[in-house]
Amino acid sequence: EVKEAMQRVRAADMRVVMITGDHSLTAQAIAKEADIWREGDSVLTGEEIDIMSDKELAEKLTRTTVFARVTPDHKLRIIQAYRKRGEIVAMTGDGVNDAPSLVAADLGVAMGKIGTEVAKEASDIVLLDDNFASIVSAAEEGRGIYKTIKKVILYLFSTSMGEVLAIAGALVLGYPLPLLAAQIIWLNFVTDGFLDVALAMEPKENGLMQGKFERPKKWIVDGLMTQRMFLMALPMAIGTLYLFIGYLETNLTKAWTISLTTLAVFQWFNAWNCRSESKSIFQMNPFSNKFLVGATAVVVSLQLFAVYNPFTQKFLRTTSLEFSEWVILISIASSIILVEEIRKFFYRRRMAT
Repeated sequence: EVKEAMQRVRAADMRVVMITGDHSLTAQAIAKEADIWREGDSVLTGEEIDIMSDKELAEKLTRTTVFARVTPDHKLRIIQAYRKRGEIVAMTGDGVNDAPSLVAADLGVAMGKIGTEVAKEASDIVLLDDNFASIVSAAEEGRGIYKTIKKVILYLFSTSMGEVLAIAGALVLGYPLPLLAAQIIWLNFVTDGFLDVALAMEPKENGLMQGKFERPKKWIVDGLMTQRMFLMALPMAIGTLYLFIGYLETNLTKAWTISLTTLAVFQWFNAWNCRSESKSIFQMNPFSNKFLVGATAVVVSLQLFAVYNPFTQKFLRTTSLEFSEWVILISIASSIILVEEIRKFFYRRRMAT
């Protein structure tokens, strides 16, 4: 499966190099058959590496795909040279002599069948089937997990920020709190609780192994995520405050109910917004994540229960809403979709150019 896996590797903008103790001609022949070495690529031997400085070795790495007649010390130098260039290195190995290199790499991968116990102990991952294609599949899975974590964090941070801005805005303007403590708990544990778990079950995006993947940064919350958080939180805060102030003078309990329900509806829509950073929610199959469909149905039912059930009305300080009020608050809450769709439109245009 190596040849097919190499095609996926190149499409994903990843590189594979062979490091072996074998003769250079043998190594080159095998690397060529596996589609690792191609015409124009270089082959470096251990003797050549010995007479090179670290700077010269780093310069040679660009075109070198086969390292032959190398010792464990050479492997260590090669890994360190790649890392100095800012590359993320995954190293495979099976012998006792591979242990230092497995430790030095960002990710050490030991062979599960033929690997020694020393190599397995020194590695981060043990490859049970000793299959190169499994490493490529693991890279795709890792990219999917990274994207999913970012989606969940974006959802939680943006909804929490919306609540904070709504409360802070009311305090600055001199109005009563738009949310009570019990209502905040309801939003964070009930509404958010179901939706963020469902969002974590989002299937892998298409094209994860196509083109360059963003390198994970020190902070998972990057510039784009920060921008999206504010763009999502602002309509939440403004829409909630607008409705709260409108009902405040006539009925405080209804104003609290409107605030609670508006923020809940904002969060329903926002969970669907967070499924992709570029693709419109209208282009995505809603049933590709059945957990999110089910979670949305659950939180809608629970919110109706919170608004109309006498027990929860007493506990959450809510009151029944009329149909026309639902129409108004849902219309305002849908603005979060409009804002994010506009951002996605310009984001796609920028990526296309």
